[in-house]
Amino acid sequence: MKVLQGLFLIILTGVLSASALLASAAFKWAQELPELNELTSLEYTATTQIFARNGELIGEILPVQGEDRASTDRIPVTLDEVSPAALAAIIGSEDDQFFNHYGFDVPGLLRATWLLATGEGGRGGSTITTQVIKNVFFPDIAEEQTIERKAKEIMMAIELERRHTKAEILQQWLNVTFWGGNFYGIRAASQAYFDKDPIELTLAEGLYLARLVPFPSRNYEEFENTRRAMRNVLDNMLEQGVISQEAADRAWRQPIQPTGWRVQYDADGNLVGTPERTGEPLGLSSTVSSNLAPHVSWTVRNILTDRYGESRVFNSGGLRVYTTIDVQAQQAANQASLDAAAPPGAQVAIVGVDPSTGEILAMIGERLILGEPIGEFNRVTTALRQPGSSFKPIIYATAIEQGGYTQADVVVDEPVSFPQPNQPNWEPDNHDNTFIGARTLREHLNISRNIPLVKLVEAVTPEAVAARSQSLGYTTVQPFISIALGSFEVTPLQHASAMGTFMNGGLHVEPHLISRVEDVEGNVLWEPQPRKTQVWTEQTAYIMLDLMRANVADGGAFSRRAQIGERWIGGKTGTTNDDRDIWFVGMSPELASAVWIGYDDYSALPSSMLRPDGERERMTSSRQPIYIWRDFMERALRGTPTTSDIPVPEGISFASFDRTTGNSGGGTRGAFVAGTEPTGSQTVTQAIRITIPIDNRTGNRATASTPRNNIVWREIAPNEIERYVNN
Repeated sequence: MKVLQGLFLIILTGVLSASALLASAAFKWAQELPELNELTSLEYTATTQIFARNGELIGEILPVQGEDRASTDRIPVTLDEVSPAALAAIIGSEDDQFFNHYGFDVPGLLRATWLLATGEGGRGGSTITTQVIKNVFFPDIAEEQTIERKAKEIMMAIELERRHTKAEILQQWLNVTFWGGNFYGIRAASQAYFDKDPIELTLAEGLYLARLVPFPSRNYEEFENTRRAMRNVLDNMLEQGVISQEAADRAWRQPIQPTGWRVQYDADGNLVGTPERTGEPLGLSSTVSSNLAPHVSWTVRNILTDRYGESRVFNSGGLRVYTTIDVQAQQAANQASLDAAAPPGAQVAIVGVDPSTGEILAMIGERLILGEPIGEFNRVTTALRQPGSSFKPIIYATAIEQGGYTQADVVVDEPVSFPQPNQPNWEPDNHDNTFIGARTLREHLNISRNIPLVKLVEAVTPEAVAARSQSLGYTTVQPFISIALGSFEVTPLQHASAMGTFMNGGLHVEPHLISRVEDVEGNVLWEPQPRKTQVWTEQTAYIMLDLMRANVADGGAFSRRAQIGERWIGGKTGTTNDDRDIWFVGMSPELASAVWIGYDDYSALPSSMLRPDGERERMTSSRQPIYIWRDFMERALRGTPTTSDIPVPEGISFASFDRTTGNSGGGTRGAFVAGTEPTGSQTVTQAIRITIPIDNRTGNRATASTPRNNIVWREIAPNEIERYVNN
């Protein structure tokens, strides 16, 4: 008897000691639990979605998590975005007592322990509630089978059940669960494995996804074992009355084909032969993804990180970004880039902007080549290149508005020389190294003469041209006389936007890509308001449209290849020194766009290139950029009404004149500010307006040997032109 009493005391002491230790440990673990406000919010990273202007999903930005900054593909869902069949399959597979327990399932724990001990396997003892806790708060130790982790999970699960409804907990589970690869949440999983949204999932597909959850990679690879496990869950659901026999049979007979597998079935749903692997799930390999507009997605990523910081974008995410991108226009840009007529190794940038709103409708920042990866560098927004002659319309507009010039004014194309401090005189030249003498400004623009533009800049001052340019969004313009030749740098986006201002009555609208940013609940976080600047009068803008239309429509004009049927089209070519850059910037009433071709290392483009038919063709701005531009515009505008004319503002009149002499009554009809039309016969001396350097010691035109301190700039009178031109 004393022996039994002693044995009882020993057992009792052990039990009490163990209980005390467990109680002490439980108290300690309770103190280590996360803050209750964290338990309430249950925040997690989520994929940021990028949409086109019509609401179509065109890209994603994946957040990252963990020390290795692995990308996380997760787009949160609500319960009503998941099919009831899939929900039933998940509950039947993961926690068939979900609606009957309070966070943990004691019979389930005992059953799991017994199955594990007997080697039979089966569903584990965790519940949907404890899985939420594990995935949110203990992801780094999720696979550790310790009493401490289990105890913490159960304590927090009880609290989670107290604070949330079953529906809320189930929704959290759907969004935090890991499904292999970088797929988190049922939306990413259903898209990866079945290329469909969760609302489209069938019972069979829901069973398959649920089976992947415990060990996604292993269960994905072992299709036959996964199929047997699906049968067990179906039988259990049938036994519990969750589904009917008909529903169970229909689900089993569905010949599901998860992405990356080719499986054959007989009429009863049994496997025929061995399933065959054909690929991988539809995963995303980087933190940014887009099949339609990769450079748009990267640009959006950069805008968001600048505004919200990398932590918000990559460690949280979950934003919904609505862009200004037009799907048809973007597809047109992609195809034009793929088909681009450009020499090997040269890059191509294409951008289209709505001139009335500043919305970027399409952009592709590199030359696309089938089978080759697309780089992140976006030449549309980032590459600074000289615009060359494509900048001339800005000089013309300044001369018309500030200098009172008209398109019928005559300027002499001749050799000129400008002194420079501590350097040889600057002696600009034309692209063909010749001089054609007196012509109207319209004709000089059509055939892109440089010297008349230099004279215009000299007359209205470089400062005036630079000021207007800065109002248009050009950021690197300096007030030097060489601005006449486009010797500064612009991005294709800046250039297209600035030229589009003429189509918008002289009002420049800051180009922008994002129209609205929302959080995951639809709250508007940011709605950009683009800056608007009235740079030109409506009359100046219209006259420039008339000139740019002439640059396409006039006989002999360099841009004539840009014509698109009966559409109103205007534009201007551009080539820089040493042929490093060639451009075409053009517009229709609906779309202003720019195409640039060049090498990233600034080396010169070849003088010619082989066409697809094997013939060699000259490489000029009046050919290859226009071919690409026209290809883009034709596709982008397909289906839109053809506009052959544009509204004429008040204060504009029309007159006919000769493009060579400027005399009235010729064969060319042009737009003028009312009261400035050419009348009668004009002479060169009546039309030339030029400021030249004068040596104040002699009164003659300054030369290269004239000291800088003795040079003064003076506008010469008409009766002095012959003297100074010959001097």
